[in-house]
Amino acid sequence: MGAALRVAHPWETGEIAFESHREYPHPYLDVEVEVEFVGPGGEVIRRPAFWDGSRTWRVRFAPTRPGTWRYRVASTDPTDKGLNGCVGEVVCADEAAAHRFGAHGFLRKGPTGRHLVHADGTPFFWLGDTHWRFAWERWDESNKDGWDSQFRGTVDRRVEQGFTVYQTNVMSFHERGQPSPSWLPGREFVEIDVGYFQSTLDPRMAYIAGRGLLNALGLAWYAAIDDAEPAMVRYGRYLVARYGSYPIVWTLAGEVSGYDQDRRSARVDGWREVALAIRDADGYDQPRTAHLTAERPIPSYFQGEDRLTLTLSQYGHGDLDLSTSHYREHLAANPDTPLVEGESMYEGLTSVEWAARRTVTDTMVRQVAYRAIQSGCCGYTYGAQGCWNAAWDRHDGASLWGDLPWHEGVDLPGAEQLGYLRRFYESLDWTALRPDRACFRTTNAFNATFYAPDVLADERRRTVVAYFGETYRSGEGGEAAFVGVGADSYRLQWLDRRTGKLTLVDDQATPRDGVLAVPAKPDPADWLLWADGEANVR
Repeated sequence: MGAALRVAHPWETGEIAFESHREYPHPYLDVEVEVEFVGPGGEVIRRPAFWDGSRTWRVRFAPTRPGTWRYRVASTDPTDKGLNGCVGEVVCADEAAAHRFGAHGFLRKGPTGRHLVHADGTPFFWLGDTHWRFAWERWDESNKDGWDSQFRGTVDRRVEQGFTVYQTNVMSFHERGQPSPSWLPGREFVEIDVGYFQSTLDPRMAYIAGRGLLNALGLAWYAAIDDAEPAMVRYGRYLVARYGSYPIVWTLAGEVSGYDQDRRSARVDGWREVALAIRDADGYDQPRTAHLTAERPIPSYFQGEDRLTLTLSQYGHGDLDLSTSHYREHLAANPDTPLVEGESMYEGLTSVEWAARRTVTDTMVRQVAYRAIQSGCCGYTYGAQGCWNAAWDRHDGASLWGDLPWHEGVDLPGAEQLGYLRRFYESLDWTALRPDRACFRTTNAFNATFYAPDVLADERRRTVVAYFGETYRSGEGGEAAFVGVGADSYRLQWLDRRTGKLTLVDDQATPRDGVLAVPAKPDPADWLLWADGEANVR
């Protein structure tokens, strides 16, 4: 018999341990263990177990519904009675959910193909924060006044601000804080340092999940696949076993193909096999993607393949054109794949623009983020200098990108402002909106040619949302309007992107022959205008 386990909430992870009856020379490689769970209504979920040192294997399981789940263990070594034939049950209580994933379940692609949704169909707005070196962030130490943990304090701050995703990578740059596998010739894993996972990664992964955040988790950086595909395939299965019962989007590798032209094809092929291994091991079929290189157009490898679920773009930090046309073109070419902007213009970072370098401000971050959403992206990942790279102090963080430490980067104003962004869109039926630049018309030649707003609208243009950047020339002559609108009257409101507050312009703005006049911006800064044609019929 195996152990009995009680879990308080659906979608909450519980753990069961098993002891093998024999020693294995290389247990990480020598045996694979799988546990089949059968729940209410006959639902079946298969979870790989992971080796956790000595003769111990563990399985982590999150029931998807209340009730009793019965399980049975099997392994690739049928002679080991400790890893075969063990049975038991998991009882999941029907208690109030602790967070959004407990209430709504893990993620999948939505029915339109443009968004992510929870298991119960609730739309998911991706607002991420970048922590490539999250394993370096200190658990019980902080050099920020009033905080006792760099890691936990940062997670808590982002949750309070309204973030939904922690974007991370297991194998960070260089050596500090990495797992320490032993390698054989040909770069095959023979062992893995389970102590590192137990002491460093396990508590971080559990804390992120416990605070209701999705972990967008990369296995490594692009070059890890070089001459090591079997090792990374095995490693991918191990991470699914260890962490796949938490809310996850598997992002494969940072900058998945790299920039070495002679290696790119082999890297894409290798990471494709890792994606396949993750897909086959993941009984929850949680979303998979790849953190892309900064290129124009947005790279199209993996498109049309069931190995990956969504596109995670990298618009970069000024090295390339930031025109929103690239988003629209990518979505037009891949209409059934959600698009998330996963890396652009980290706040406080020193940009690498062609004309010059400058420090990225909250205004720059805001304008990239709003334009991404207004162009059809279903989410955006923010980053702050000092936080993405876990810089303890200015000396630790000094690099090409700047020297801001984490305890200053975590308080930059753009993060709070992006929380307002998410809350605004979630107050609408935002998944029904589509990019609609043709909805806007102006007689101002500069605005029409260079600075037109990015517009979202529903099919009948009863809801229209337009983002006007700083460059939009308001008050310089020329009329502006939304055309072809479908409601009899509209409530017009400006969203102050710095405070999240809405200001009423007109409660009964009336179109003439389907043309709704657009008011001048309140000031020369960037603003978002919401024309709500449903307000007066609700």
